Amino acid sequence: MADLSSLGGLQPVDLLDLNDGIYADVKESTFRLPTAGRYTLRTTESFPQAAFGRTKAGALSIQIDPTIVGPTNENFTVRFTKVSAKQFERGGQRVSQLGDYLRAVGFKGTLRDEQAQADAVESTAGSIFEAQLDWRAYNKNTGFSLEGMSRFPKNADGTYQSYVNDPVEKDEKGEPVKVRANLIVSKYIPKTV
Repeated sequence: MADLSSLGGLQPVDLLDLNDGIYADVKESTFRLPTAGRYTLRTTESFPQAAFGRTKAGALSIQIDPTIVGPTNENFTVRFTKVSAKQFERGGQRVSQLGDYLRAVGFKGTLRDEQAQADAVESTAGSIFEAQLDWRAYNKNTGFSLEGMSRFPKNADGTYQSYVNDPVEKDEKGEPVKVRANLIVSKYIPKTV
């Protein structure tokens, strides 16, 4: 039997009852990443100063972190969701993620500078919009990326496994590192009102 007297300063402890029905055993995780599809979301209730930043290319970037309100997976937050003001061409017009987001919440108007863009996004706090959500796994150590739930391996029950093995990086046992999928906004749906 261990003699703890040499440790000194022994502390009193609360009763630890390990009997069945009393002790709260670890349960199997029931977490499931929402499946890819069209969802109704609500933006964050406010945009703190920390939500505003810049992309690597120097464009304005704003973290919106919407929460699903339906049709399923209510209250699931799509974390680390940023919209970038970096423009690109679509159908002969200059567009941006920020513009797509603002159109999804029903914002209309002309934005002539970054301050106007930031003010426009800030005015959407708590707004409801629709978007297409999907999965993306990314390993910053290797640059490995996989996007699209349907490209992930399937479980025995036919659902998709919410992680994928990195083809390059190995763990300390020589096994492939598992890269967890995150839920992302793959497309903002413009509000047609």
